[in-house]
Amino acid sequence: MKKFNIAATIFGLFLSLSVSAHTSLKQSTPAQDAMLMQSPEQLTLTFSGDVRLAKVTLKDSANQAVDFDFKPSAAANSHFSWDLPSLPAGKYKVDWVILGGDGHKMSGAFNFMLHGSDAHSKMMPEPAKSQKNHNH
Repeated sequence: MKKFNIAATIFGLFLSLSVSAHTSLKQSTPAQDAMLMQSPEQLTLTFSGDVRLAKVTLKDSANQAVDFDFKPSAAANSHFSWDLPSLPAGKYKVDWVILGGDGHKMSGAFNFMLHGSDAHSKMMPEPAKSQKNHNH
């Protein structure tokens, strides 16, 4: 029984160390699956621990990259922020790649959607045209 307790303790320590060794994205702005009415002014990423940011891309629904002056980070930090240009309505995807404090490379992605007055008007029929269709 004593050997079982020692093995269980070692296994528990190993498991807790391996769980805490990996850093994850804690919060982002815009948030994952956010539906926005205005273009976000900034893109922010907050991780659960200090990381070095290797790559961040922002792409629109046509898979075109949006330039927001990203540069890989040489210093480890848990919070990163960039000013964004004014984005047109559409779907966007953010991909990120980090190096954790333990040297592990991790990556992730999230999406958000921007609704704008242009996108809304394209989805809704114009009232004048709708009435013309019903006046025969």
